[in-house]
Amino acid sequence: MKKLLHILIFALALPLMTASALAEQPTATAHKATTPIVIDGNLDDWNTSSPIVIDQEAQVIRDVSFWQGENDLSATVYVMWNEENLYLAADVTEDTPYGAIEMLPLDGEDNFKVYISTDPTADPARTAYGTNDFLLYLIVDNSYWDTAFDRTMVEKDLLERFTTKGMDGGEDVLTGYEKASVLTTTGFIYEAVIPWSNFSNTKIPVYTPAVGDTVNFNFAITDISYPCPGTEYIPQMAWTGTLDINTNPSLWGRLTFAE
Repeated sequence: MKKLLHILIFALALPLMTASALAEQPTATAHKATTPIVIDGNLDDWNTSSPIVIDQEAQVIRDVSFWQGENDLSATVYVMWNEENLYLAADVTEDTPYGAIEMLPLDGEDNFKVYISTDPTADPARTAYGTNDFLLYLIVDNSYWDTAFDRTMVEKDLLERFTTKGMDGGEDVLTGYEKASVLTTTGFIYEAVIPWSNFSNTKIPVYTPAVGDTVNFNFAITDISYPCPGTEYIPQMAWTGTLDINTNPSLWGRLTFAE
């Protein structure tokens, strides 16, 4: 009887636990690009009314003791979209920009990590990656701009032949990826367009966002101040969550596509 009572209590509490988890997911807005955005490092043609701000100690998910404050590393991120493309921009404050070197693992170089779902019908509280959950690496360096997809956390029967690619470095795995970066007095501005077709294959249809769609989303930035082999401490910051965002989409935020 006692065991049955515990089961009933858990069953009743589960919806409340799920609602609580969703309430903790921050939300952001991606505005629609009604005219093509020029990828030149100038954000004058962007709607910057809904920034994703990453500048708090609580957002440092790795090596927090080596983060020296928002002047050491912080970012204001913007997302826009149309039916063909995802647009990303970041105004980054960093004391040592462009700290990438090809002999280091991708997660140990200056990078952006884009966590995104292309399925607005997926359960926002899911704790494991599904077929349409992606982790995209964008290396940030003025000499080379490697890209990669990490799909090692997706169960084999959910991969739909979209496997990990580019994680050994030295590759750009994206098609139609355009980017620009301009140094500023406090860091740099980054701007990019990534066609939605990159998140698809013959098994996974191309996602075409619509106004009102909401998907799980997150954004992380990595800063290596001393780009040399053997560097042990490399702070990393994320919009939300902990290092577990690499395996648990319920720790991401929510991104709504708007006009």
